[in-house]
Amino acid sequence: MTPPSVSGGLVFFYYHNLEPVSKFYGETMGFELKLDRNWVKIYRIGVDSHVGLVDAERGSHRPSPDKPVRLQVMVDDADAWFSYLKSRGVQIDRDAPTVGTILRIKAFSVEDPGGYTVEICEYMSPYGE
Repeated sequence: MTPPSVSGGLVFFYYHNLEPVSKFYGETMGFELKLDRNWVKIYRIGVDSHVGLVDAERGSHRPSPDKPVRLQVMVDDADAWFSYLKSRGVQIDRDAPTVGTILRIKAFSVEDPGGYTVEICEYMSPYGE
């Protein structure tokens, strides 16, 4: 039996303060705000992918101090994203995107104001194989 179709993906992150993370995803990253209900905001990060920011007081989960998840943003040009984010004053974990030795990806990471890791990733081959 074939599974039913999927039209996209949405991941939710939970925060104690939405203001700085909303500014980060909207203004700094340049993602399009698709829904704003004050306590939940959804940003479009790709054709069929989104990130949701949820106020911890209203959401169904609570923020975790160790932030055990990361958002990987799949891009066509990691170098261009590196330059763009550097120009916006974002702290980046290295001097340039690097190509992995196990997975063929060119990537770098940043941290959003709530402590979640956002990895900017250019796949050098399908899914880094």
